[in-house]
Amino acid sequence: ANHRKIRLILVKHEQAAAYAAFAYARVTGKLGVCVATLGPGATNLLAGLPVALIASVPVLALTGQVQTTAYAKSAHQESTGWFRTPNQEAMYAATCKHTATCIEASRFPDFVRHSIRIATSGRPGPAHLIIPANLLHQTIDYTALNPGEYRLLEHKVCDNSAMAAIASQIAEARYPLIMVGERALLPDASLEISQLSERFSIPVITDMACKSAVDEWSPMFMGCMGVMGHRAGERYLKEKSDLVLAVGQTFNEISTLSWDPALSSDHKLIQLDTDPEEIGKVYPVAAASAGHLPTMLACLSEKLDTLRITKQSEREATVAALRKQFPLFASNEMNSEKVPLLPQRVVNEMRQGLPEDAIILSDSSKWTRWLGRYFPARRRTFVTAHDYEPMGWAVAGVIGAKLANPDRPVVCVSGDGAFLMSAMELSTAANYKLDIIWLIMNDSRLGIIYDLQKMLYSGRIAATTFENPDFRKFAASFGIAAQVIEKPGELADALRMAVQRGGAAVFDVRFDPDAIPAVRPRSVLITKEMGLPNPKPGPEVTRAFISLLKEK
Repeated sequence: ANHRKIRLILVKHEQAAAYAAFAYARVTGKLGVCVATLGPGATNLLAGLPVALIASVPVLALTGQVQTTAYAKSAHQESTGWFRTPNQEAMYAATCKHTATCIEASRFPDFVRHSIRIATSGRPGPAHLIIPANLLHQTIDYTALNPGEYRLLEHKVCDNSAMAAIASQIAEARYPLIMVGERALLPDASLEISQLSERFSIPVITDMACKSAVDEWSPMFMGCMGVMGHRAGERYLKEKSDLVLAVGQTFNEISTLSWDPALSSDHKLIQLDTDPEEIGKVYPVAAASAGHLPTMLACLSEKLDTLRITKQSEREATVAALRKQFPLFASNEMNSEKVPLLPQRVVNEMRQGLPEDAIILSDSSKWTRWLGRYFPARRRTFVTAHDYEPMGWAVAGVIGAKLANPDRPVVCVSGDGAFLMSAMELSTAANYKLDIIWLIMNDSRLGIIYDLQKMLYSGRIAATTFENPDFRKFAASFGIAAQVIEKPGELADALRMAVQRGGAAVFDVRFDPDAIPAVRPRSVLITKEMGLPNPKPGPEVTRAFISLLKEK
């Protein structure tokens, strides 16, 4: 507890520990560590680890176990798999890169080093180590090793000839496009992507899992992909591009709008990834390479510097024209004076009220889509778990993000349903005096599912509405300042004051729950391919259609 380099944080639920470790690793690129006891503690912790597996984020999970002499004797909370007890190792094996039990105290340092090496090497992810109780009371001889003595600290694999061939194809393309995915963030290739884009005037689109992989004020940024994706990027991709360079792209169902064939038709698809198993997984490729993405992209830039770039000024003009025709982060609704507040206005006030270096964690809700569409972010300032999206992850994850960035504002944006799943972590922030801001988007609904029920099931609502507590009193019980936001102008001012004042803060934001976003036309196909029914005639469908027409 008093270690000079390791800080122990007691959260209020083991799942929150996994989310906090994930967020810490996600924003730093370093290993996140979470710890839980055996049995129920271990199963609670397990529920928070799939997000790290999906996002390829290095996390070390340590859990307890009964003493080895008590195996198969029905010891209290035994989880060995013997005689109708849960098999802790088997459960973790399905969610982690590796799981093991150390049964010999003298080998414990080796097992820890092995687990760290596995979590951080190759394609990162969670690793799990079980520590039986009797090991904790033994003294061993131990010689500390520097990290470089037991694992590779750098593994900058790059196929030079492959980069030369790919550079030639990019140089010859008239309208190349960079499509960035989540695996471009660890190891962090965001700077190399930005340099490649701006040096050679190659526009960039990102999926929501890696929003802010580039500075979204860059003249070469053309928006996010997905359900509420930006028209500028979609138009360039489908009508202009003759080559797409996919970097760390997962090609997930939501971002690709149910694997739109337009993402691979009428242009070459070149795929760069950290993991060779991902090459060609969803779309056929014209060329590909796997390795260390920052090194590969830097090499690609060096190769392009020696080549004649086709139609660079023409491409710049095309990008500028599309950005002017379809502004990325603009709509009349962003300045609306309506009450209740429109979501677009809420997002606009967030941007006005927060400094540009604030780190935003967006929980699983339709607010991630609103933010993707209307919130411009500086490079590496916006974090989602979009490829897995467990509700409540960001409400707890901000604990880890703030510990990693004590001198920057850290903000969680969540729906009220997601907030309630991890709300007890306000106590953790209060206990450790962490200056965290929570924005609770309050509509007493599980918004995405509620909207689907209204649109697809003739308004039959089931298990998607609830009564909320008084969030001001809830926050006040932990000594945290709180405020209800209802009118235009209140949120921007409140955020400025909260950042200036310091300390934790909670904002209960009341907005128009019936506001319908302008989704991409192909979005309907996602629900159809999931096996859901077609939209039924009704006011929600009519409003959605009007929103779509207005954006067109």
